[in-house]
Amino acid sequence: MRRLVALGLLAVGMLPASAQAVPACPGPPLQTRVLASGQGTLESAIVDAKGRLIYTNGSTIFRLDAPGAQPKAIASVSSPGGIVMRPDGTLIVGQGDSFQNGLQGDYTHPASLLTLDPDTGATKVYATGLAMANGVALGPDGTIYGTNDSGQDVDRVLRSGQTQAGWAKVLSGNGAVVDATGRYLYVAQTFQPPAIRRIDLGDPSKITTYANSLDPTDLIAGLDGMTRDSAGRLYVAANGGGQVWRVDPSAGGATGTPCLLLGGLARFPDGPSMVVQGRDIEDGDSPFPATNLYVVTFGGDVIELRDAVPSASDANMCSCAGRT
Repeated sequence: MRRLVALGLLAVGMLPASAQAVPACPGPPLQTRVLASGQGTLESAIVDAKGRLIYTNGSTIFRLDAPGAQPKAIASVSSPGGIVMRPDGTLIVGQGDSFQNGLQGDYTHPASLLTLDPDTGATKVYATGLAMANGVALGPDGTIYGTNDSGQDVDRVLRSGQTQAGWAKVLSGNGAVVDATGRYLYVAQTFQPPAIRRIDLGDPSKITTYANSLDPTDLIAGLDGMTRDSAGRLYVAANGGGQVWRVDPSAGGATGTPCLLLGGLARFPDGPSMVVQGRDIEDGDSPFPATNLYVVTFGGDVIELRDAVPSASDANMCSCAGRT
């Protein structure tokens, strides 16, 4: 979200002397290019089933059909939040993702979820009663989860559209993804020392720290939107740090190891808000392929990170020491 405040500055004096900053991911520097700029305040993004990049700006949903194409406004949504895609190609987008809603959202539940047709822009209310719908995650069983970075509620929406408000609690939860097995929900924390929490979907009281950084230089990283690849690696925008982090799973999968995939981006208030993986399509080459990542920023940029998603056998996976 476009609102980064002091993230527990008093905690700096309590950090252990052995803490280390998130190291750079191994491998050659990434090739990046700006696909669009001056797009306004961009909050979230996804590549749809037809290989098109969908992203949100203020109250407008845009579709970029290919690099170099002109972005098309396809829908108007009040304070759009996270976006996910269902198996049939329709999108689910959060509505009501505003700072004020977040502050009171754990008590008043003003946010909702909409279905969105990426071809026509048609929308329809899917569920109501969420705290903020800032980060939105889709499980393999069709269950949807929504977060509140200005509160602590993690809401669960069943396939019937019924919302279970406050199903779990993660303080300042933002980007969210479900693992491939459908067992865990990962939630990045924004207004806290940077960490990714893991929720057991079978028992939401079981919440552990999956990955974090305790270094003072990372304290205001401001973790934001997050995605994962098929190998279970997480990619998260660090808004306050002007960075993109990658988190590689440990051998047992219980913890993850963060590394710095890309730095040098604009910091808050113009920093990266969401990172999303491209998608391969059946009918020809995708304009936004799965080997690439795409980052949107609060400063209005859409940035391509070429060949940023390593293959499962890539030997250059981050092997730096964990901080969990």
